[in-house]
This record gives sequence, structure tokens and C-alpha cells, in this order.
Amino acid sequence: MRKAIVYENNLYHCDVRSAENLEKIYDTRRDWLNGIYNYNQVLSKEQIQGLLDDNLVAVEGLEEINEEDLQNLI
Repeated sequence: MRKAIVYENNLYHCDVRSAENLEKIYDTRRDWLNGIYNYNQVLSKEQIQGLLDDNLVAVEGLEEINEEDLQNLI
């Protein structure tokens, strides 16, 4: 079972990538499928929620997330 890694102050290490066009979406998902993540942003659940409309977001331990996954975060 996948489980997000929660850090101090309920923050998550995230890899946020643009979803502005199909090429970027395919490139990102190809990287993630190959295990290539860059968890370079530390974000709260609220910040992640704000990014999901225009971006692809992977959370350390959970990989790519969607709205349903977001509801299960602390």
C-alpha cells in the first residue's frame, strides 16, 4: 500500500511538473514510470491542492496523486 511520507508541520516533499500540454504530461509520466522523481518542493496539503489544477504532482512515498489521494493526506 502506498503511503505519503509526512514531515514536520504536516509538509510533504513533492515533485511538481507542468501539465500545460500533452508532451509535458507524457514526459513527466515517463520519468515517474522510470522512477525518476525530483522531490525539490516542500508543500502543505493546501498548497498541493492549489497546484493540482494546472500541474502534475508526485508526493514522496505516494507517487503521482489526484484529488482522491489528496483527501487522504493529513
